[in-house]
Amino acid sequence: MDTQKYIQQLKTEDIPWHRLTTAYGRATDFPKYFKTMWEMKNMEEVKNAYSEIISNIEHQGTLWHSTAFSVIFLVRIFEHALNNMEENEIACYLAEELLDSFEVIAVCCNDAVEMGFDEDEVLPEFSDMIKEEYLFPEEYNEEEEELCWEEDPFEDLLASFYYYSYEALLPCKKMLEKLKNTDLEESADSLLELLSSNPFQNE
Repeated sequence: MDTQKYIQQLKTEDIPWHRLTTAYGRATDFPKYFKTMWEMKNMEEVKNAYSEIISNIEHQGTLWHSTAFSVIFLVRIFEHALNNMEENEIACYLAEELLDSFEVIAVCCNDAVEMGFDEDEVLPEFSDMIKEEYLFPEEYNEEEEELCWEEDPFEDLLASFYYYSYEALLPCKKMLEKLKNTDLEESADSLLELLSSNPFQNE
C-alpha cells in the first residue's frame, strides 16, 4: 500500500501500542493521551498528555518504535488544533508545542541521514513495523523485558524508525501554509523547509 494512503487510513485501534517501545518502556497509554489532546477540555490534562507522549517518542535525538505511529495521530491533532485556535486556548497551546516537536523530529531524521543512514535497511512497508517478529511479547515479566532489551531485537528497525517518522510528518506541509501572517509563521516556515528538502530522497 502507498505510504501516505496507509497513514490516512490508520486508526489508533490498529496499533498494538502495548507492544511498542518508547524511550522509557511501552506505549500502552498513548491512545488515552491522544484522546485527551484531541478533546482539548482541560489544560492541565492536555499538558500532561502532551508531555508523556513527546518525552517518550524522542529522547536526546533518538526516535523509537512508537514514534512514527504516534506522529500520524499527533499530526491529526495538530490540524484539529489549527482549526480551533480562534476559540480555544488549549488549541493554541497544542499548535505551538506540536509545531516545535515536529521540528525536533524532522531534525532527528535529517541527522540520521548525515550519520550514515542506509535506505536498504528500511522495511518495504510502514505496516511491516508491527509484524509479530518486531513486537514486544504480548505478556511478559520484568526479567523477560530486560532480556529483550539486552538482545536488542529492534536493531533491524532503526532505519525504519526515522524514515517512516519523516513520512508521517509530510501531511503537515499543507497545514503550515495556513500559518502565514500569524505568530507561528516563523516556526512553520522552519518546519516547512525541513519537510520540503526530503533528506531520504538524496540517498
